[in-house]
Amino acid sequence: MIKKALVALSAFTLISTTLSGCAGGSVDGHDELHFSDGWVRVSEFSDHVDGMTGAFATIENHTDHDVTLVGGSAEIAKMVEVHEVVMMDGEMKMQAKDGGILIKAGESVTLEPGGLHVMLMGLKEAILEGDEVTLTLDFDGYDDQTFTWPAKASLSGDEKYEPKK
Repeated sequence: MIKKALVALSAFTLISTTLSGCAGGSVDGHDELHFSDGWVRVSEFSDHVDGMTGAFATIENHTDHDVTLVGGSAEIAKMVEVHEVVMMDGEMKMQAKDGGILIKAGESVTLEPGGLHVMLMGLKEAILEGDEVTLTLDFDGYDDQTFTWPAKASLSGDEKYEPKK
């Protein structure tokens, strides 16, 4: 009886470990993306319907392959894109990031105001200080991930939006 229980427990452990690896993560923290310090910016651009705002976080790639953040979705926005800020005509301007945001194996990327970020556009309602915003980030090379991040104000990252032509 004890022998059968040990065999069943071993089989369960093997199956659980295998399935967690398939889901984009593992028990020991390898083969995963780690997300920290996620938040959504509150500003005069997010306080009304049809406004826009950025979402920010640090993403660490603990997998053995490169992963690319290619976009996302959110109930609160008509469109979610990955963006970058570039110097254009002497001004800092924001634009869609062609090809997405690459997170190399073993490295990390910080999404921040004035740099790489996720843009929520065509807001269906205002985002105000203290709100909780749920969004799904879409990846090439990794499972999509859904988060609920706090909305807070930021003094940095005031740039102009420049649609790509």
